Amino acid sequence: MKALIRALLEALVGLYYPVIALEGRDRVPWSQPCLFVLNHPNGLLDPMVLRLGLRRPVRFLGKSTLFGNPLGRVTMEAFGGIPVFRHRDVGGGGGDPSRNEETFALCRAALGRGEWIALFPEGTSHSDPTMKPLKTGAARIALSAVKEHPGELRLVPVGLFYEEKATFRSRALLTVGDPLAARDYLDRYVADERATVDALTDDLRAGLDAVVLQADTRELVEGVARVAQWTLDPAAREDLTASRRRAGEMLAAWRTLQAHDPARAEALLASGRAYLAAVAALGVRDPWALEVERVTVGSTARATLWLAAVAPLAAAGVALGWPMYRLAGRVAGRVVRGAEDVLGTVKLLSGLLLVPLGWAVAAVVLAWGAGLGWWAVVAMAVLGPAGGYAALRWEERWEGAMEALRMARLRRERPGEVEALAARRRALMEEIAGALGA
Repeated sequence: MKALIRALLEALVGLYYPVIALEGRDRVPWSQPCLFVLNHPNGLLDPMVLRLGLRRPVRFLGKSTLFGNPLGRVTMEAFGGIPVFRHRDVGGGGGDPSRNEETFALCRAALGRGEWIALFPEGTSHSDPTMKPLKTGAARIALSAVKEHPGELRLVPVGLFYEEKATFRSRALLTVGDPLAARDYLDRYVADERATVDALTDDLRAGLDAVVLQADTRELVEGVARVAQWTLDPAAREDLTASRRRAGEMLAAWRTLQAHDPARAEALLASGRAYLAAVAALGVRDPWALEVERVTVGSTARATLWLAAVAPLAAAGVALGWPMYRLAGRVAGRVVRGAEDVLGTVKLLSGLLLVPLGWAVAAVVLAWGAGLGWWAVVAMAVLGPAGGYAALRWEERWEGAMEALRMARLRRERPGEVEALAARRRALMEEIAGALGA
């Protein structure tokens, strides 16, 4: 049962984020026990994305309330989840914080066996543009573990970055920082536990600051990430690692500019806002789309043939799954009530429950209402998932084709405005490069 739950949820997370890139693969201590510490922007999806990105089993620490019901408990246990008893959850089914010594003991034993564990030292999931102060749990676990099981133990900071974390079929990136060796702190820990725990926590904070995109506002983080992609060569624009690296460089340069020349920094920000407004007024989501190669007859024919061939299966998928898919999105929106950091998680879980329920209802109606018997159940078990996936791919291809044709028409009908926008983008990029030294 647990293996089935694990396989199903990992498959769904992989479907939700079809691209999970890993930057800094060479910094992962593949043959040693590791304690991964991460920022926490996306609820329960964060540890799943880490597992998929590393392609290795990673246990994780989760708040004890997630273990408070049979379904939650078996799901957490399927991934080797270890409960953390937070003071804020007392009285809400979260248990006694004094039980965290049991949690630490489980972690020490797992690390002693060479396992990998992930935790989120901010202590909560959130969508803020900067990280919250770190709890000391990661340092306390690592130091007590290396004291009990002398040997190699690495603490590995990992930055999680999502292009659009609540958007189905978007991309995610794991940026691995420089590992810290727990045993380097052991002598100090034996002499002064509290001071050494605080020192290691500060070092973990510095490690995370180096791999997590942060700024004063979400507008700045998202805007710089977008502009960073525009400044890359066309061949590298789809490389999420290159885009994230450029965004980090630009944010660092922005902070320097803001400190030394705040007026110029504000003027640069105003130029970026004005350009985005001009682009949006034309209905253009991606300025590069105005400058790509022309749509050819051959590419149009290939796209049309693919869409026509897949359309019947996609139509079946829409008929069978679309109502419940849309319902899952509405349910998620009502449940989270604006809490974007858990929206993706709730969407995934809602879809996991509601979409198969829709297939089951359709199977029952066809089997007994239409007299097709068990053949309807078998057909639904195949057609539901296959049709749903075909519908997703068809929609993606259709939107891409329509966007290309719309840009082609825009270039043909309003060439002056398009050229002015393209020239304005190039000028803005030069202005940004000059101001930030990018």
